[in-house]
Amino acid sequence: MVFPGTIALDQADFAVRRGAVTALVGENGAGKSTLMKILAGYEPISAGVVRIDGEARSWLSSREAEQAGIVLIHQELNLAEHLTLTQNLFLGHELTRGGLLDERTMATRAQHYLELVGLQRAPATKVRQLIVAEKQLVEIAKALSRQARLLIMDEPTATLTPGETARLFALIARLKAQ
Repeated sequence: MVFPGTIALDQADFAVRRGAVTALVGENGAGKSTLMKILAGYEPISAGVVRIDGEARSWLSSREAEQAGIVLIHQELNLAEHLTLTQNLFLGHELTRGGLLDERTMATRAQHYLELVGLQRAPATKVRQLIVAEKQLVEIAKALSRQARLLIMDEPTATLTPGETARLFALIARLKAQ
């Protein structure tokens, strides 16, 4: 990746195995965020190749990366505070039936994904009613609802308490086992 006056990720080589949890650690400016953004379709790749299951892939947007099963949860959570959990999970991916929103199916599926991540909240709960750790779980539920094969989390524990961090790590271990 080339930025004005800077080459990021020169000679970078990074692999992730299915079912593995991998941490990417490095100094500020080392290219961690750039790599995550390239993998998730937020930054274009200027050289090299990204391979999924051995196949060279490229995408022009985060939507295309998501269709390939790659979802990035940004450090700054990306939720609409005034909407419900269901609405946030399906925002931009709404389910319809007969040309109308299929709110019942979306609520049922939202409940499934909320339970999967261990969030004991009703799908009709507004995001603004949640604490930061719960919002993080909503982001993970949203990624899972989009059938993520590679879930990338940018500094997921930065705003969490030690107890919330422990619960997040327990969730990651459960997801890994699945």
